Amino acid sequence: MKQSDHVITALCCRIVILVVGTWLALSPAISLAQLPDGLTKSRWAMDDPIYSEKYGDGAGKLDLPGKVKQAADARFVEGLFGWYGAAGISSLGKNGNAMGTLEAGATGYWTSYFTNRFGLIAAVNDQDSYIGGETGLRLQTPTRLAPFVGLGLFAGYADSEELADNDDIDNDEDGHIDEWGEEKTRFDGVLAAIYPEAGVHFWWTPRLRLSAYARQMITTEGRDSDTVYFGGTIGVFSR
Repeated sequence: MKQSDHVITALCCRIVILVVGTWLALSPAISLAQLPDGLTKSRWAMDDPIYSEKYGDGAGKLDLPGKVKQAADARFVEGLFGWYGAAGISSLGKNGNAMGTLEAGATGYWTSYFTNRFGLIAAVNDQDSYIGGETGLRLQTPTRLAPFVGLGLFAGYADSEELADNDDIDNDEDGHIDEWGEEKTRFDGVLAAIYPEAGVHFWWTPRLRLSAYARQMITTEGRDSDTVYFGGTIGVFSR
């Protein structure tokens, strides 16, 4: 097997492990989450006991301000805990090629407008790979459609592929030394990045939250390696 095949296999294993881990984390909560409905109902979160106690009677038919309040109010999310899976695209690789990412983690609401999270993330393209962890804080509006801003930190390690056709080593283990195009995997060291971000949450149901966001990744590799990251998340929550 060529060295490049070993690298591809290793990267695929990382992705599979992350996907399976995400599914195992989310599957118990998904089984409890209601089906997507209530998009046009002002009392959209009646399955939550705190919300239903507050809006059990509901606003009158002609009470438009009351209906708007019911439709927007998501203050009941305080105290919720959940698991999330995320995917995105960035260009953290040394070669500047876009990198696909997968992430899985846990998040919780300290208050209706303040959350934190911890996750594992892997990023790969045809030449680079990163794997590590990230954590962050977010401030949002306590509403069903909730814009947010946040600050986070990523730390991990990086591998890359480079030519190795002149190092007197059989890197691809095929019985030939330094054949044309032979490559080897190189450990590139530790990478860290701090990032501000902005995005929006939408509570599809009282348990299911969808998110989209953009991050400005400020890396330890210098400003030439900084990049913008775009991602999306699905989170499943319970009390």
